[in-house]
Amino acid sequence: MVQINSSRGKPKSLAVLIALLKRKLIKAFSDNRNVLDECALINTRRIYLISIIAIPLHIISILLFAFAKSEDVTWRHGIIGSHTVLLIFMAGFLLASRKLRKRTTPNMVMFVLQYVLVAVIMTLGIVIVVIDQMVMTSITVFLLICIIVGIILLIRPLASLIIYATSYMVYFVLLTLTTTDPLVLLSNRVNGVIAVGIGFFLSCILWHYNYMNIMQMRRIEAQQKQLEQMAYYDPLTDLPNRRLLEKLIKREIASIRRYGHETAVIILDIDNFKSINDTYGHPMGDNMLRQFADFLIANVRKSDTVARFGGEEFIILMPQTSAEEGCIFAERLRKLIMEKHFTVGSITLQTTCSFGVSSMRDIIDCDSLDDYYFLADRALYMAKQNGKNRVEKAGASAGV
Repeated sequence: MVQINSSRGKPKSLAVLIALLKRKLIKAFSDNRNVLDECALINTRRIYLISIIAIPLHIISILLFAFAKSEDVTWRHGIIGSHTVLLIFMAGFLLASRKLRKRTTPNMVMFVLQYVLVAVIMTLGIVIVVIDQMVMTSITVFLLICIIVGIILLIRPLASLIIYATSYMVYFVLLTLTTTDPLVLLSNRVNGVIAVGIGFFLSCILWHYNYMNIMQMRRIEAQQKQLEQMAYYDPLTDLPNRRLLEKLIKREIASIRRYGHETAVIILDIDNFKSINDTYGHPMGDNMLRQFADFLIANVRKSDTVARFGGEEFIILMPQTSAEEGCIFAERLRKLIMEKHFTVGSITLQTTCSFGVSSMRDIIDCDSLDDYYFLADRALYMAKQNGKNRVEKAGASAGV
């Protein structure tokens, strides 16, 4: 009989479990790092609000303890001193976060500021608890600061674990300075574990909630950008489509009416493009259109707009440009296109273009957006009729 040793599979299963856990921890750590910028911005705004609330509270606490009647002068002076130090720090946090909270991108100061605030609150909170042990056995202050840090500041779980563990070790050691009763010391140390546990638990919940919220907002923004891309950009060339172009034209019309400058409209059409599709196929034609769009973008100004008007027609909107300047540019572009080689695989193609140029000022008072294309489109038609591969200006009978 052959005996099967089932124990051999256990180490393998344990190794798989450890590897899976390791991958999940690495992924969680990486995911948490992805939202640190947004959390730093949120924390900076919260630090500003915390400072505004904390400053008057510390002033009131100082005044109450200053006029309180207590036989233990050391305790009273220690509490007053602790609140005074906190007041000074909170005033500094207020000044530092006042300008930083208006930033839309985080900087190193913001990352440092949030951890300095945590260190100050936890340290002085522990100091107050230790001083309180002179006259009482309560650790309410320690519980409160653990909860405050956990529910107000967004701290990733690993950093939160380090903060709470370190705070508890400091708390554990310093309690011996003023707590003389062993039973009270044990009770406060046990209660301290509960306090840091509650704070850490709240911190993790808050982080997870905000992490999910930030990721959801990112997905919504990505979907909005995708919808905008689909609605306003040509899927083949990634150029603005006619819908977006009309919005830009409306904006340009308002600018022309306000400032009185000229804007040139150029419509160009690739000559004999149908023969390219018929000879080499539509995929070849699509590839050429993409290259042609990139070529146009590379040869216009940053202030100009290149859009796909439809098919093999493109339109260039040139602000601060007269019709004559538009014709000069179109002629230079026409020559560049003649010299351009479009390479698709092993095939190299050359082509020519016909251009129609007009000025938007000539029809500034027209009612329909289609009228803004009319003159340039009619000039393009004349260029086609006059032999193609030429530039025609609206209102002129000859090419440039």
